[in-house]
Amino acid sequence: MTHKLLLDENLSPKVAETLRREDGIDAVHVRDRGLLRTPDDVLLERAFREDRVLVTCNVEHFVGFARVRDLHAGLILVQEGDLRRDQQLEVVRRALTAMKGKADMANVALRVSVDGKLVFEEIPPG
Repeated sequence: MTHKLLLDENLSPKVAETLRREDGIDAVHVRDRGLLRTPDDVLLERAFREDRVLVTCNVEHFVGFARVRDLHAGLILVQEGDLRRDQQLEVVRRALTAMKGKADMANVALRVSVDGKLVFEEIPPG
């Protein structure tokens, strides 16, 4: 199963474009949806409604919002916020490869680092 993605504004819109064009991934950026500067809890709800895993560098903010929801569609948490576009793309591709064995990312977060570290964790309701 290929997961659909919604990339937060702290990632480059070009990453979503490249994933669509080169990898055939259904990836959109918040800019593509007219959601720039949208509150994080609203973005998490939008990702849920569209059944998209939300990709963000705003790790603790989204973990907090995910903990108070009954259900979310999943998170990819990019541990570093100052990556170049090519590094962002590499990290997201690595996360997608790790997620291939998971049919469902509901209430799951994948922490991914530029150094290659990948950690899946359940984020149940708080």
